[in-house]
Amino acid sequence: MRQRKKNETGEAQVTGEQLELIDVGPANLKAIKPIAKRYKAAMRRRQGALKEEIEAKQQILALIKEAKVSRLPDGKIKFKCDGMLITVTPRDELVKVKDEEDEEDEEDEENEEE
Repeated sequence: MRQRKKNETGEAQVTGEQLELIDVGPANLKAIKPIAKRYKAAMRRRQGALKEEIEAKQQILALIKEAKVSRLPDGKIKFKCDGMLITVTPRDELVKVKDEEDEEDEEDEENEEE
């Protein structure tokens, strides 16, 4: 077990193995526990969604490359599909898909800033 001992100058030194954690928590542990579980569940969902997003991105890129869509002068590929604007940026193969609602939200935000 790892133990802390003070040396001759009074500084703490760690020796041996780590002590086992003791089952002591904050006084509001009952309030923390369900939120921690909710957080962990949300994290798992997000990680699953990220995996799905990455797979979909790779499929979009493969299909666009297969179609040999012509690039704009800046190297980007842009096209509309069923109310969505699909953009591929070449340097990092960034894929953006915006639907009409996204565009309306952006316009509303721009108008509020003015």
